[in-house]
Amino acid sequence: MAKQESLVKMRGKVGDLSFSKHRSRGYEVRMKGGVDKSRIASDPNFQRTRENNAEFGSANKMAKSLRLQLNNLLRYFSDKSMRNRLTSLVHRIQKADPVNLRGERVFLPENADMLKGFELNIGSSLKMILAEDLEPVIDRDAETVSLVIPQFNPQNDVTLLNGATHMQVVLVAAELTMQEVPPKPVVERSAYIPLIGEHVEETLQLTTAFDPGSAAYVLVGIGLFQEVNGAFYPLNNGSYNAMSIVEVDIPD
Repeated sequence: MAKQESLVKMRGKVGDLSFSKHRSRGYEVRMKGGVDKSRIASDPNFQRTRENNAEFGSANKMAKSLRLQLNNLLRYFSDKSMRNRLTSLVHRIQKADPVNLRGERVFLPENADMLKGFELNIGSSLKMILAEDLEPVIDRDAETVSLVIPQFNPQNDVTLLNGATHMQVVLVAAELTMQEVPPKPVVERSAYIPLIGEHVEETLQLTTAFDPGSAAYVLVGIGLFQEVNGAFYPLNNGSYNAMSIVEVDIPD
């Protein structure tokens, strides 16, 4: 691949040349290449490619639906790689489909437990911030999701990052559907917890209205803040915040 070294900086296409900027390599230029789309669509030799493209397309659609559902949270808890990582995970879940043929495999709710453990921010995690278990309880009959935040001492149990004065725990529950416009998640936040002194045990609780036949998933997040004159600001623009899918509930 050619690399531009002159002062001329270009993006776009000129004839068979494509100009772009890579975040680490700088400005680059490529020649048009590859196989014609019409050949991929019809040539028997590209059957596997068509199957892969079909499944990746449906995985991308499902991942987009999840991102849309969590959109208001992603700006505070996700990193730049989250989009690609989630799409890759959804693609793996599709491949676990034991029924449909290759190229037609789909995201089945019974395989949704593979979402458990997914980190929205790969650079942080709940355990990195708080050395306590945060395990929500889903009660379908009572239509609630609850989370006990145990008693803890921030000096011993919290990773005290420079500038952080408070933390906040966030509990999120969402119904897992294949709808193009998914239902909004239910969110409950703790008060801002000072990172000094003993924190007394408390419980966060959500009221849910999940479809009895739909799977549901629960996320727990921790945000770090700096208090300045009574206002709370995300520490380093939220880059240390953590949120994880900690539970997936699949109805019988």
